[in-house]
Amino acid sequence: MKNLLFIFLLFSAGLSAQTLTEARALFTEGDYEQALPVFERELRRKPKDANLNYWYGACLYHTGKQTEALPYLNTGERSKIPTASLLLAEYYHHQYQFDKSTGHIDKYIAFGLSDNSAKLARMLKSTEKAKQMLKAVEDVVFIDSLVIPKDSVFECIKLHSVNGEILPLRQLFPDQGDSMSIAYITERKDRIFYDDSTAENGWDIFSMNRMMNNWEKIDLVKNLNQPSNERFPYVLNDGITIYFASDGYNSVGGYDLFVSRYHFASESFFAPEPLPMPFNSVYNDYFYIIDEYVGRGFLVTDRYAGKDSLAIYTFLPGNTRKILSGKTEEETLDYARLASIALTQEGINTDSVRKIMKERYQYENNIEMQEIDDTESEQLRFLIRDNIVYQSENDFKSDDARQAYLQYLRMKARYNSLKTQIEADRLKYTGKDNPEQQELTTKILNAEWALLFLERDIPLKEYETRRLELKKIDPLNY
Repeated sequence: MKNLLFIFLLFSAGLSAQTLTEARALFTEGDYEQALPVFERELRRKPKDANLNYWYGACLYHTGKQTEALPYLNTGERSKIPTASLLLAEYYHHQYQFDKSTGHIDKYIAFGLSDNSAKLARMLKSTEKAKQMLKAVEDVVFIDSLVIPKDSVFECIKLHSVNGEILPLRQLFPDQGDSMSIAYITERKDRIFYDDSTAENGWDIFSMNRMMNNWEKIDLVKNLNQPSNERFPYVLNDGITIYFASDGYNSVGGYDLFVSRYHFASESFFAPEPLPMPFNSVYNDYFYIIDEYVGRGFLVTDRYAGKDSLAIYTFLPGNTRKILSGKTEEETLDYARLASIALTQEGINTDSVRKIMKERYQYENNIEMQEIDDTESEQLRFLIRDNIVYQSENDFKSDDARQAYLQYLRMKARYNSLKTQIEADRLKYTGKDNPEQQELTTKILNAEWALLFLERDIPLKEYETRRLELKKIDPLNY
């Protein structure tokens, strides 16, 4: 019996040693999930073993348990395991604790190793740049966020048609790009901006012009492309402002977001400028898309999204950049990290904002819009040209112009309804001892905001209606 027990113990010891060896091999191959339970078991037996602490901490770190990994990585660093310092530097970089990150980089450098010199130089540059960006965080309101599968991004961003269209590149060219490759098509559908991989230069941005029924590649964006990867282009209605992502240009994360503008005289783009925090982060930030008609923007990033997922943040774009002020250092840091979108919503009724945006999107897409009385429609004279005046929708020859005209009428009706509502609410507001004053204040402000949008958009819709009809009835002089 004793001999059998002795043989069993020898066999178990050999199995344990063999399993640890296999775990180290899995660790070297990057299979941290499989190696993790073996290191955990061995660490319980030898809790002070520096290598086991490091291996276990690194496995935790690479399997998404970064905070749990810290004490084990710290033990590894104290025992002069260089790669523990690298992981700690990376962790604190992602926590926006840049001084701590730099401290761990310095500890790694002190080991005198040269195998990660390029990575260290990049980490130090991005850390210093991120520290500077924290001094000029943009004050912007985020009204919503959504986590989606990585391959669903194009299904979740809906743009008004005057902005052009974004769609998967493979929908146009099945053999090009990957599942996230974007094709941006201008409103006139005569130009495409897209990203595609190249054998020489990684991912680059390209453009095409429509020539009759074919697309012809042009070198419009060639000076934006670097030896790094440039992807996910989006162009504003002005035709000269382009937003894109790159992991070059001294980015602070993986992919950062940049903006540039086309210079007609030199037939090239100006040097790109990085977007400020919170649009850029120490994570991958992929898309920056503005719906100028609806008045909302979309930020697509992998921060806080989890594996194989993306987060889409909806925000209110401003006409001018406003720097965040009046916040403590901790508040500024949380704002820059987008720790919570609620931090950005001070004094904003986000439910009302979302409702207004939904209504504005519905104007274009004819979804559940209010009906316009036929008599009111017929009484509204619409000038097409000096000698052409229409009295009703039945006068239009172009179907597109007729639809635009009906949208124009709805917008006018909505405008008049809002004005009446605001006047009535103001009269209520001035009443003595009115307990609903706070509620009325919010209601009036939201209505006035909607009114401002309509004051801008009604003339645009009128112009669009006229343009579409003239294109139909007088194409030679259009």
